[in-house]
Amino acid sequence: MGLSYAAGNDGFPANGPRVSVPPGARKRSAAFEEDERLTPEAEELLAKVLEYGPSAEVPLDEEDVEEDVTAEPEEDERVMLELTDVPLAVSMDPVRQYLHEIGRVPLLTHTEEIELARRMEAGEEAGQRLQTEADLDARERRRLHRVVEDGQAAKQHLIEANLRLVVSIAKKYSNRGMGLLDLIQEGSAGLIRGAEKFEYRKGFKFSTYATWWIRQAVSRAIADQGRNIRLPVHVTETLNKLSRTARSLGQELGRDASAEEIAEAMGPGWDSGRVKEMRQITQDTLSLASPVGDEGDSTYGDFIPDNTRESPLDQVTGVLLGEEIERMLGMLDAREAQVLRLRKGLADGQEHTLEEVGQHFGVTRERIRQIENKALRKLKYHQGKQRTLRDYLDD
Repeated sequence: MGLSYAAGNDGFPANGPRVSVPPGARKRSAAFEEDERLTPEAEELLAKVLEYGPSAEVPLDEEDVEEDVTAEPEEDERVMLELTDVPLAVSMDPVRQYLHEIGRVPLLTHTEEIELARRMEAGEEAGQRLQTEADLDARERRRLHRVVEDGQAAKQHLIEANLRLVVSIAKKYSNRGMGLLDLIQEGSAGLIRGAEKFEYRKGFKFSTYATWWIRQAVSRAIADQGRNIRLPVHVTETLNKLSRTARSLGQELGRDASAEEIAEAMGPGWDSGRVKEMRQITQDTLSLASPVGDEGDSTYGDFIPDNTRESPLDQVTGVLLGEEIERMLGMLDAREAQVLRLRKGLADGQEHTLEEVGQHFGVTRERIRQIENKALRKLKYHQGKQRTLRDYLDD
């Protein structure tokens, strides 16, 4: 089965148990989320995993809210756990293979859960003795190592027998910004945590207790990773409450509730303005590369102007205007043309003073002023005849 330990000093697990989830689950990104859609065969198998067999169901709240995992669950809460023996056809689909693999481990009875928990507890106590008692003889140390290893094996068995519970819960949280494989990965981490915290003496079934840890891990992962822009957990909780309230009112009224009605149902501190503001927060980002239309040959980015750059028309107009100005300057002598270029910023994009231009040519600023005025009169005379530059002026 896909759960293993990395041994550390004195036989202790170096990094704790590692549950094998479908390959690539941790390496996925938003760009590949579309590829996580189940094949028809895997979808059918998943339905059988979650549907067949004698089952008692717990009414899992589908809202990704933070659960109070310190509170003990009620005894009458149950989770669908039975799995029929679905034959595995030859397939390279990792989800299908994973679902069949976790279905091979038999479910545990309550008595078996207690026995595994006792072995885990004994292994932890043996590990504590190995760490704290330095005067143990070799025989006792070997015995304690065997107890530690047995406790690790018991923990592994307890987790593997409940991996299908992770799939059952993760399925209910799909389509919330994370792929199913990622949800299974996060839920598996919650299952491990639940196994470590399980107190069998209180009489609850492990599946009942682990449900809260799995849901807590999955809901926290959605809050942290489900959006391109992360929202604080308390904001996510508020949005979930707002969503539940709006849905409940809609069922009662037979129509969509108004912002004022939702604010009244939410209680003190709420008004229609805050409801609208919170609803705006739920809007997610949209990729500019997203296709538009049935053909899909255009993207949203094609219809959004870039106001930080010149339009192609302005760029072409600027080039043509520059060429026309240079043509007009060609009617002047070289010194007059260069004086105008420096004074009007045509040379380097910066307008120079009469003093600076005079220093460049080695003459007084008054002489530069005279040259500039003479050059402008010439241009005005020629432009009055041709009127070509007027075509570039804005209306």
